[in-house]
Amino acid sequence: MRLSVNPNDKTPIYRQLYDQIAAEVLSGLLKPGEPLPPIRTVSRELGVSMITVRSAWDALERDGFLVTRTGSGCFVAPISEARRQSKVNEKLLGSIDETISAAKSLGISEDELCQMIAERYHSQR
Repeated sequence: MRLSVNPNDKTPIYRQLYDQIAAEVLSGLLKPGEPLPPIRTVSRELGVSMITVRSAWDALERDGFLVTRTGSGCFVAPISEARRQSKVNEKLLGSIDETISAAKSLGISEDELCQMIAERYHSQR
């Protein structure tokens, strides 16, 4: 697992970490039972506070992406296919909602937006 943070990003660092790990769990790159690196190690490697990393790990555990085993560390939690698909849809729909709002505020029609999305989608294959 390769984590990175951008201190200039408007997204809080704990959320950047959360998003990266959640995406890897949802995509299957991180498998159930796989250990996460210790908080202290991540903190040192990224040059961020241990509290920041702990906040990300706690949020991931709260949302069912991680489990903590006392004395052993944090591990990727098992996630059902239905829950995985629900989380993927939730994330994607949030991005779609933001895109639609931006398009409407810029006067872009539904047809224009669909065309733009289709072009982008096909150019990234």
